[in-house]
Amino acid sequence: MELRHLRYFVAVAQHGGISQAARALRIAQPALTKQIQDLEKDLGIVLVERRARGIDLTVGGRQFLTDAIRILDEAAAAKERAVRASNGQLGSLSIAVTVQHALLPTFSQIMRLFRASEPGVSISLRQTLSGPQIEGIRSGELDAGFLFFPPAGDESLASTTVHLEPLLLAVPRDSKLASEPPKRLSELNDAEFIWFPRSATPDYHDRLIYCFRKAGFTPRVTQEGKDNSLLLSLVAAGLGCTILPEVARVNAPDSVVFLQVSDLDIQLPLELVWRSDNNSPALQRFVEVARSCAVC
Repeated sequence: MELRHLRYFVAVAQHGGISQAARALRIAQPALTKQIQDLEKDLGIVLVERRARGIDLTVGGRQFLTDAIRILDEAAAAKERAVRASNGQLGSLSIAVTVQHALLPTFSQIMRLFRASEPGVSISLRQTLSGPQIEGIRSGELDAGFLFFPPAGDESLASTTVHLEPLLLAVPRDSKLASEPPKRLSELNDAEFIWFPRSATPDYHDRLIYCFRKAGFTPRVTQEGKDNSLLLSLVAAGLGCTILPEVARVNAPDSVVFLQVSDLDIQLPLELVWRSDNNSPALQRFVEVARSCAVC
């Protein structure tokens, strides 16, 4: 028994006769009669009783009609779902983003546009740091993540830049640095500086240190914090100054002031990163949307 047998039987039942159904299906009446006979032989029951004017369904035929219509509808729906999935219009994605960058207008725009264009794809969103994101992407636990500095030269990962994030000097509002803003990084050599260990984000750390040295600035580290939220909290507590991405000012307390410094000229590239061998159509569609929203 094949789906075509079901389609032929439903047509016969709905048209009330084999000749009428044959015309609608555009096949020869003897051929359609043979298909119905083959179906009845396969089922081992009589489905239709031939009359002088058309056919009547048997009890078994009426039940089979109900089930045949349902099966054909399910088959059509299955086909549609398969096509939509292959086009990236159906499925699920696990996406990660750093806590602060979930507040970026670019990130919100990507999520909003993707939801509007592909409502059949569900997204599980996680907020986590860059390091754990890389681990999750490599293991397949995550489909993609928004993060700074994916490992250089790693061909197992693909990425696209979606946003360039300026860096600012964050200082306590009641500090001398707030009332007399420094023009250059070298003016911070005597300031109490809050920093993070290199192990937290090595690439970010090394790029900033290179910038500091080029500007003649050697930070006098008096406090350490492992992520930007903790660094911001320490500045708010009046324990020193630090360098933070501009997005940190979104939810910063009033006790923190953000300053531009002329030779703090690094812009951090926020990347959407995914495994290069992840051929999910839904993921590729997400990447397309992210590229269309990129602000670089």
